[in-house]
Amino acid sequence: MVSSWTIYYAECKSRLSALARSCYLRRIFWQQKCQEAKLVQEELREVIADSDARCRQLEQENEDLCRRVSELEVELAESRQIQLPLGEAPPGQQYGVNLMVLSVNLARKLGVRRSEHAQKIF
Repeated sequence: MVSSWTIYYAECKSRLSALARSCYLRRIFWQQKCQEAKLVQEELREVIADSDARCRQLEQENEDLCRRVSELEVELAESRQIQLPLGEAPPGQQYGVNLMVLSVNLARKLGVRRSEHAQKIF
């Protein structure tokens, strides 16, 4: 059915029928192009919707992580003193039993001078 324009034009009885056929064929061509463009547009809309949903999800995760980081920073900023199990001081003594045991064990392992420095650090 599709033939060369010059062959068709030569077979036409009038110029008007040739122009009408040309307009009709172009209209069909552009209708097909429009349908293809609409399909592509629908596909792109679906991709955009998926991307927007993923973006919202990532933003929510980011907010949660930022909140968690700020909680951890606050927790880290709080000064925590280490409570050593020093025990209760026996009558007439200044330090607890556990501290005395720690001192003796440090002196045995490190030596007296080094254990003194280590105790100052504690």
